[in-house]
This record gives sequence, structure tokens and C-alpha cells, in this order.
Amino acid sequence: MFRVIVLMSFAVAQEAVLANNHYRKATFSKYGPNVCAVEEVMSGVGHGVSTYRERGWSLEKRQQRTCRPNTAVRYECCEGFKPVHGRPGCTGVKSPKNVLETAQELGAREFVRYAKQNGLYDLLTTGGPYTIFAPTDDAFAKMDESSRLTLASCNLTASEIIKYHVVPQRIVTYNMSADSLLCTLNDGLQLRFNKYSTKIETINCVTLARKNRIAQNGVVHLINSVLSPYSYSNRNLVQSINQNAELTIFAKMIEIARVHQSLKDTFQTITVLAPTDNAIRTLPPNQIRRILNDEKMSKEFVSKHMLATPVCLSAITEEHYVKSLADNHYVEFSCDALNSSVTIQGNCISNDLKLTSNGLLYTVNFVLSNEEGKSMFQIMQQHLELTEFIQIVNVAGLTHTFESHNYSLTVFAPTNQAMRCLDPIVLRRVQTDPDAARKFVEHHVAKEIITPVSGVYDNKMVESLARGQKLRLQCIQNVFGIEGHRLNLQPVVGFNGAVHTVDKALLPLTVSVEDLVANNNSFSIYARAVDLLSSISPSTSLELFCGNHNTYFLPTDCAFNKLGSDKLTWMFNNPLYLRKVLYNHRVERMVSSELIKDNRWQYEIQTKNEIVCVTNKGNQLMVNNVRAVETDIMTTNGIVHVVDDLIVPQY
Repeated sequence: MFRVIVLMSFAVAQEAVLANNHYRKATFSKYGPNVCAVEEVMSGVGHGVSTYRERGWSLEKRQQRTCRPNTAVRYECCEGFKPVHGRPGCTGVKSPKNVLETAQELGAREFVRYAKQNGLYDLLTTGGPYTIFAPTDDAFAKMDESSRLTLASCNLTASEIIKYHVVPQRIVTYNMSADSLLCTLNDGLQLRFNKYSTKIETINCVTLARKNRIAQNGVVHLINSVLSPYSYSNRNLVQSINQNAELTIFAKMIEIARVHQSLKDTFQTITVLAPTDNAIRTLPPNQIRRILNDEKMSKEFVSKHMLATPVCLSAITEEHYVKSLADNHYVEFSCDALNSSVTIQGNCISNDLKLTSNGLLYTVNFVLSNEEGKSMFQIMQQHLELTEFIQIVNVAGLTHTFESHNYSLTVFAPTNQAMRCLDPIVLRRVQTDPDAARKFVEHHVAKEIITPVSGVYDNKMVESLARGQKLRLQCIQNVFGIEGHRLNLQPVVGFNGAVHTVDKALLPLTVSVEDLVANNNSFSIYARAVDLLSSISPSTSLELFCGNHNTYFLPTDCAFNKLGSDKLTWMFNNPLYLRKVLYNHRVERMVSSELIKDNRWQYEIQTKNEIVCVTNKGNQLMVNNVRAVETDIMTTNGIVHVVDDLIVPQY
């Protein structure tokens, strides 16, 4: 008999050693073998420890910041070991105990007491294996009075609550997948286990404070809250949403979006942040009607409230973004240090959680997207930097255009700062003259919806509302521009179009590069070079000035004269070399300094002759080693940068 007990003790101790291999990185030689780091979660300044959270990596002896209370680190014997007098660390192996004795040792005395009161002591001490998610005594103390009375009543409900914390199998967390459902002793009702990259592990979104305590007949995990069987439903997400009387509008949107069937059958665990009816009613009534009458808008709205992964609030430790089911849309989770709580897109959220068979359902009192169903005019009205442009829209009488269902447009709306940079005479005219205001606004509107996703690409031409006028789009390394001006933000898309903001007004252009050269004596040598080459080959002028998406690094007379008279005479006597020089100063795409990032990036740009290196350091545009003395002069042919040296061919 003694031999059997010894062998059993050795087997359990060996399992404890294997379990603690998960925490080996938290063991420090200066403390001796089998010493683990334990993070204590403090209940507040001047208060004692309320919970524990073990870490699988090294931690300094200092307070750490989480979304919840502050934490500190201490070191203790790893589970299954105890100190031996006169030896460093923890070299003594504890004798095995059953799961209830282990839970009691860890500080779950109330759980053990309730298990005894409800006739579960013999079952949990002699049977098994079991895994117990045992609430701490503090967790029971935090329960409301009615729940505490229910547990104390020793009736069927009390027994079911205790059984809901017990899984009839051995669960060690490092062997578990990141998202698992576990059947409990409570008629198979399930618990949802999750683990996160932060090393936090949860059960029904309650943090596991102390994990993997190996017992004689199972495993014990300590948790910070009492689990409620009523928080879990065997129903799927759609059924749970439809059951909630506060979510009728959101449920209707799911139906209109035709995603209800996919939400029922999904094999993916989804988190739904479902806005209540009152939250949705904060949107303008006509906007709600548009969403409810349009499948695409409804799908976009509900998709932005659905996350493609299980998210437990207790696992949030710092600001991060989670991808929603909508394209290119992320939801921001942050920590509110003042209230020790989690926020979503800056909104406080209560832990109003319902666990379903295929996901997590939070009921929230805010919406994560208020753009669906808005008109372009409503979008502009909400933008504080577009008030002056909106006034001109009103003067032009074009409000109905941006409210109408009959258009699909894109507005490149100049900000208030851009409007103030206009010539005062031009500004006064568009502010007072309806005809001038109309032409001004129409020149900022494209006759199609344009977003980086739908088609902002280099050298694209789009027709504007202004008669006979077109707008040129640019894209350099995922930086987008219109007429050489950078587009500030991702556009906001309404039901009838998209709104971009620009820092400069877009004015119709009438001056070509040829006009610029002919009317400025500073470019006389360049003009003479063009005339010479055109007399030899008439197509030269056409090759230099054709198209409307060009970039010209236009050299001044000073740039040519820096060669010296002998070199300049030689160049004009060698037309082939002169052609290479001029072709080195022309690019068949628009390269604006606003689209070249102000850092150490180097852009290889193909000219008509060879590749040159373009940089923008400290707002100084450089082409190879040549400095641009004036940049971003817009013409009908493209964009002009004036340079004070020649970009000579390398070969």
C-alpha cells in the first residue's frame, strides 16, 4: 500500500513538473529551482491583493499597467513544490491532494463550502478526472445578494451553478487551442475557453488568475468571478440577437443584409458588438430609413459591428485594433486608465456579454459606424474643416445635387485653410456670385465614385461636373493625389458618393508648359534647345510637350550657363546628346513634391532618357544631386519643378 501511495505521489509530482515547464521562463537562478513569477493584481491604493495572474515570462519587481487595477510581481514555489529548510528555491515535492483540497489551498474556500453544501463533495473528491474553474473567495463576495442567497439555498439551481464550474476531463491550458468549447457537469452546458497573444487566458471571458494546478484527480484553475450558467446559450448569434428586445433594428438590418444564414452556420467564432435600438435612433431618421431600405448599406453597417475573432474585454491590456467583417475596417480597443475600464472607439462599454454557440454577443449603447445612409452633403456638414466650402455649395444652389439619389459622385472638398489661401478677389467672387460659385464647386466634383480601393491610380483622368473639364489623379507608393495635391484622408463614402478633403483648391488651368517657357526669359536657352531639335526632327516638340500627365524638371538659363560657354557650345553642336539632356528633364507621369514623403526614401523615377533618383528632404526636392528652386507649378501639360542645374545623362 505504501508503495502504491509513493508511486501515485511521484506520478502527480511528475505531472506538476510537466505543467510548470510552461512557466520555466519565469524561473530565476538567483531564487533557486522551481520558483515562479506571480503577478498580483491590486485592488487599489492601500488595499491588499484581490487576484493573481501568472505570467509565463520574466517580470521585474515593479508595478505593471493593465486596463484593470495596477499589478506587482512576487515569486513563489511553482505548483507541486515546496521549500526545504536550508536549500535554495523549492526542491520539496508536495504530496497529491484532490481537486477540492487543491482549490481550498489556493484560496477558493467558499467554492469548496458551497460544493459540500450541495452534495458534490464525494463526487469531486473520489471521481474524476475533473477540471475545476474555482472562483476566489473575493469573487463570491462580489456577488449580488440574491445570487448569494440562491447559492446558500442548497436547491437545484445552486447545484447547477457549482456544476457549471466543473468539466469532466483534465484541462491544462498550454495543450488547448486558442478557442475551445468545454462541456460541464451542468447537463453539458458549455464553457468557452480562449487564449490571447498577451498570455492571458479566459473562461467565459473571465481571466484565469492561477492556472494548471495539478491535483490527484484533475486540475484546478483559479478565476476572479463566479460563472453564470445563464450567460451561455446553445442558440446561435442570430437567434440570440432576435431574442433580445433591445436589438430589433439591428436584427432587421441583419435580415435585410442577407447575412443571417451565414451567421447561423459559421464555423468561425465571431464577436458581435450589437447597438441597441436607442443607440441606432441617435442617427438621423432619414439615414436609418436609407439603411433599412438598402441591402448593401445594411450589410456594411452590420459588418462593421462584427469582429472575425473572439474578443474578451478582460484580455485587453493596451490599445490595439481588431479587424471587422467589413473591408478595410478595424475597431479600436483602448484602456481608460481613469476608470480602469475598456473603451471601444472611445466609448465606454459594460461587460454585458452573452455567450452563444458560435460567438460572443455584447449589447452596446453606441454605433461603430454612422456613415452608411448619409448623403455627401451630410458628410460634408459634419466635417468642421469644410464649413466655407459648404457655404459656397449653398451659394451655387448645388445642395440638392449632393443629396440626390440620382448621382454617384466624388467631391474633392477644399478645407477652410485651402479656401483662405485663395486669391481674395477669387474668394469674394465665389462667395457672392452664384455662377462663379457653381463653376468653382463643379470643378471639385468627379462624375464617379473614387476611392483608393475603387480606383485611384497613376495617370487616371476623370471627368468633372464642370463642362469640358477633367481632373488628373496620381498615386506614388500608395500616396494619392489630385492635380498634384495630396489627398489627406481615406474618403468617407455616403449612399450617393464619396468625400475627400484637399488642402488646396482645384482651379481650372489655362497655361501650358510651352506658354510658361515662351513667356519667361529665364527659360530662353531651354526654348532655343527645343527649337534646334525641332528643326532637325519636327517630332521632338511633340514628344516633349504631348500629353497632360507629365513632370518637367525645367532648367533655367543659369542651369545651362553653369556648363561654361565651351561645353554649352559643344552640346548645341551635338543634337543627340542635347536630346538626351532634354529627355532627362521630362517624366511621363505627374510627380508632385506633396506626394514624395519627407524622409530618407529615395524614389526611382523613369524619365524619357534614364532613371533618376528623387528625394524630398526637409521640403527640399532633389533630382539626383540637382536642387529644385521652385516646385509644383501646375500646367495643362502636367507639373513643373524649376531646377538650377542640368540633370546630365549618366551614360
